[in-house]
Amino acid sequence: MTTRRAPEHTAKHAPEAEQIAQLLDVVGAEAARTAEKPVAVVSVTFDWVAPAREGETVIAHAEITRATRTIVFSRGDLRGDDGRLLLTASAVHRVILD
Repeated sequence: MTTRRAPEHTAKHAPEAEQIAQLLDVVGAEAARTAEKPVAVVSVTFDWVAPAREGETVIAHAEITRATRTIVFSRGDLRGDDGRLLLTASAVHRVILD
């Protein structure tokens, strides 16, 4: 997933909330796809590393690190178009069983 940082969303010290929400959406979608059932967020942690530059394309990546019958663990990151790490995230999702 990519997004472009608009001038009106310029933050001096961190990516804006919209990019964080998009990353969370990617992580959640990956968790749901792995579990093949609905999931609910239990915990999400963000670590800001660097700000995105104005007009920069920001790339989100997510992966599942472990999945059990009832819990899915995932992590993701945001990187600038030059590969610079901007933000890392980890999440735990609970699988909603029938």
